[in-house]
Amino acid sequence: MKYLDFYNKLNSMEDDEYIENYLLYNTSLIIAGVKPAVTITVKKSNHRLYNSWVKFGTNFINEINLEYTELRENMDYIILMIYDRHVLDKNLNIKENKEFLINLGYKENFIIDDCIKNLKNRYNKYHCPHELGLFLGIPFEDVKDFMECKEKKCLLCGYWKVYNNTIEAKKIFDKYDEIKEYTIKNILKGNNSSHSLIVSIKDSFYNNVKYI
Repeated sequence: MKYLDFYNKLNSMEDDEYIENYLLYNTSLIIAGVKPAVTITVKKSNHRLYNSWVKFGTNFINEINLEYTELRENMDYIILMIYDRHVLDKNLNIKENKEFLINLGYKENFIIDDCIKNLKNRYNKYHCPHELGLFLGIPFEDVKDFMECKEKKCLLCGYWKVYNNTIEAKKIFDKYDEIKEYTIKNILKGNNSSHSLIVSIKDSFYNNVKYI
């Protein structure tokens, strides 16, 4: 019911406020510091979403100190990856992540812009390459097992398929849910501007998270 209320609330807003709150919800895990990046599909058949993204969304992403790239665009949709440059760079430079990506053909100099360019090229070549999970903050062992160990049993399925540390993954899933619920609750209250809510999310979660 809360999600229905949330989308009804969004639909009652002016276009600029609509896209700001839509993006705020979808990037809340980045804002809270628990994910380096998220992907969002903007369907062009959803004229309001698409037009609002083009007119207001790109500026809003810049205003809140995030960045984005278009992983794919065709006649029907745009697939965006929105990210925090500092957190993404830190995550990709974890030793096992870096070695894994280099083995897939990523450049050894490992400049973040080159990594994103390589991902975009591979995204269009392979539809949705498995290493995208590393960009999204999924643990290396789970990305590797999903990619290479087809016979290994999935132990837990939530924000990603978990093959290894289910206890830690469950804690992370619960934290993700808590942040998303906090964001929805405050958007529904309507007491804060989108920028004020961003500050509130950071104050409530950013310094208290354990980033993987």
